Amino acid sequence: MATINVSPVMLAKMSLGEHYLGYHRALEQGLRFKAEDIYHSHRLAVDAKIHPGYEKDIIDAALSPDGRGLTGYGEITLRLREDAVERRASVLRENAFDFYERYDLGKRDAQEALGWRAVWADRVRLGVAHLAAALTPAMSAGALPGLMLSVGATRREDRYIEVHIFDPLRWQILARATLDRPLADADAREEWDMARQHLARRGVAIEDHTAP
Repeated sequence: MATINVSPVMLAKMSLGEHYLGYHRALEQGLRFKAEDIYHSHRLAVDAKIHPGYEKDIIDAALSPDGRGLTGYGEITLRLREDAVERRASVLRENAFDFYERYDLGKRDAQEALGWRAVWADRVRLGVAHLAAALTPAMSAGALPGLMLSVGATRREDRYIEVHIFDPLRWQILARATLDRPLADADAREEWDMARQHLARRGVAIEDHTAP
């Protein structure tokens, strides 16, 4: 499944009808601040190379084998309905920044190696190609989810297969919202409570993994 991690305030906005936008569209509409110059300029280069011509309309997600998400990006993991993304999503072997650097795509005539992207329907084939080298006969089935998605101590240490989704996301695309990290303050808790109530009434499954 595809997962995206968000903050309580972002989920609250989605529950009230606001679209979830990628970095470029959110920046254009004044919904977020520009990242630090060194990161912003690198992101422009990476996105233009990975998604030439439509980089502004791509939203990044993670391919999850069991519903876990990249909690370094937000306390709440959103699981997306497959029927809502299957016709507008593709997968890449890893984070686009890592992919860009792996194939040295900053060079003028650089081209990526073939075979490391797939349409949504072929995501299993891409996973097999990407992870086959890491498998051993002694490895148990229980170890496989950790190979597919591993949350590191920092975002740069996360390991996952990246999902690229075209166009903004609305709350209707959500299958489940899970609170996976404790919330630091009362405002965040209030936003979570409001969002979960709105979404639960609309049929979105809600889970709190921080509750005792």
